[in-house]
Amino acid sequence: MAQDKELETKVKEETTASDVTVKNTEDNKPEAQKDENTLVYEEYEQHEVAAKPKRKFKKRYVVIGVALLLVAFIVFNSINSAKKAVVMVETKEASLGTIENILSISGTVQSAESKTYFSDVTAPLSEINVKVGDKVAAGDTLYTYDEAALDLSKQTAELAIKQAKGSYNSYWSGTAAADRKYAEGLTPQQINDRLDAITAEIDALNNKITEKTSRMNQTLTDLQKVQADINQNGIADSSENLFENGNTEYIYRTESGNKTDGAYNNPSESDRQMSLAVSQSMLDVQYALSNDPEIQGWKRQITALQEEQSHLQTGKAAQVNPGTATSAKAQLDSTTLTQEDAISKIDAAKEGVKSDFNGVVTAVSVVEGATVAAGAQTVTLANLDDVEVSVQISKSDLPKIAIGQQVDITINSKPYTGEISKISGTATKNNNGVAVVDTTIKVTNPDSDIILGVEANNKIHAQKAENTLVLPYEYVQTDSEGDYVYVVENGIVVRKNVTIGIASSTEAQIVDGLNAGDKIVTGNYENLSDGMAVVEMEG
Repeated sequence: MAQDKELETKVKEETTASDVTVKNTEDNKPEAQKDENTLVYEEYEQHEVAAKPKRKFKKRYVVIGVALLLVAFIVFNSINSAKKAVVMVETKEASLGTIENILSISGTVQSAESKTYFSDVTAPLSEINVKVGDKVAAGDTLYTYDEAALDLSKQTAELAIKQAKGSYNSYWSGTAAADRKYAEGLTPQQINDRLDAITAEIDALNNKITEKTSRMNQTLTDLQKVQADINQNGIADSSENLFENGNTEYIYRTESGNKTDGAYNNPSESDRQMSLAVSQSMLDVQYALSNDPEIQGWKRQITALQEEQSHLQTGKAAQVNPGTATSAKAQLDSTTLTQEDAISKIDAAKEGVKSDFNGVVTAVSVVEGATVAAGAQTVTLANLDDVEVSVQISKSDLPKIAIGQQVDITINSKPYTGEISKISGTATKNNNGVAVVDTTIKVTNPDSDIILGVEANNKIHAQKAENTLVLPYEYVQTDSEGDYVYVVENGIVVRKNVTIGIASSTEAQIVDGLNAGDKIVTGNYENLSDGMAVVEMEG
C-alpha cells in the first residue's frame, strides 16, 4: 500500500511538471506566432512551423494515458485486496428434527346434540320441574302428567280395540261357521257350479228309483191279475169263507169242480198251490218296494247330496266378499296397532318424562296445568356429554388442517382436549367479508364445568413432520429466484436453493436442496456472496 502511494505521488509530480513546461512554452511564443494573420509565418519553412505543435500534442496525451493507467491499477489493486480480505462467518450443521405447525384460533362452545321433547299423549301437565338454564342429569324428571286423565285415555283406547274386534267378527258369525267351511276356498261361481252338479246327481238318482219302483209296481200288478185269474170271481181264497152262510148267492163257479148250482165244492189242489205262490210273490214285491237295497242306497246318496246342497247354499249366503273381508281385517289391525301404541305411551307417561342425557335446558314451551296435545313441543335440552367448538378457518390455513387433527382447547381457563371432526364443504363470508370455512372441533373430555355459548381458545396441531430437516426460519433467505440458504464448503460460501415444506412462525422444513450435515451460515448475509472465501466459526 505504501508503494502504491509513492507511485501515485510521483505520477502526480510528473504530471504537474509536464503541464508547467507546456504552459511556459506557450507563453514564450513570439507575437508573430500568436497572430495567424501575420506574414511572419511566410519566412519559415512549412515543416518548421508544423513540427512544433505536433510534438506538444503527443506529449500531453501520453502523460494523461499513463496517469489513467496508474489510477486503474490503484482501483484494481484495491478491489483485489478487498476480495482477498478475510470474512468471518458462523455456521451450524443442518440436522433432522420435528416440526409442527400450530394454528391458534378462537371459536364458540356449543352442544353437538340438541333434543326437543314432544308430548306423546294428550293430557294436562301436573308438574314442570325445570326452567331455561337449568342443568340436568340423565334420568332426571322434566315434567309429569295428570294420572287420572291418563287412566281415562287408556280406558278409551281399550274400548276402541274391543269395538274394532266386534265389528270385524260380525262378518264371521258362529252360526254360519260350519256352512262357510263347505264354501271355504270356493268362489261364488264355483259354488253355483257345484250346486248345479248336485241337482243333476239327485235328479239322476230319483230317476233310477222311479224307474225301478215302476217296474216293481208293474210286477205287483201283474201278480194281482194272475191271482184274479185263479179266482175268476175276483174273490181271494182267503176271503172266500166270508161269503158263506147265507151269502152263497153271490158265489158261483163256472168251472167244474168248484161250485155248481149253488153247491160248494173245495177248490182243486192245483188252484190252491198256484194261489199261494202268487200271494207270496206279491208279498215279496211289496217288501221290495220298501226295502230294496239298491233303492235304499240311492236314497242315501240323495240324502247326502241334499245335505251338501243345503250347506253350500247357506255358506254361499254367509260368504263375505273378499274385498270387504280384507278391508275389515285391515281396519281391525290398524285400530289395534294405533290403540296399543297409545296405551303403551300412556303407561310410559305415568312415569313422567325424563332426561336422556346430561344437559342444559335451553327452552320450555309449556306451563303447569295446561293440557298439551299429542305431538306438542314441551322442553329442549342441549347435550353436555357431546360438546364441540365451532371455528372459522381462512383459505390460507385451510390446506393445513385435516379431520382427526388434535386440538388443545381452553374454556374458561380450563384445559380440554379435542380433535377436528368436521370441515364444511362450502365457504361463507364472515363479518369482514372474508371467505372462511366452518370447522367443528369435538371436545373429547367434556365435563359439567363447560358453559355453552362462551368463547374457547384453540391450538390446532396442524401439519407435522418428524425425522426431517428443520432450520430456523431466519436462516432462509429469499430473492427473485426463490428461497435459498448459504452453506460453507471448503472455506467457500455456496448458495443453495431450497424448497420449504411445513413452516411455522420460527422454523421451516427443508424438503429439497439440503442434506443433513451441511454447514449453514447463520448470519452476516449482507456481506456474503456466492463463491466468497470465508473463515468458518461454528456456532
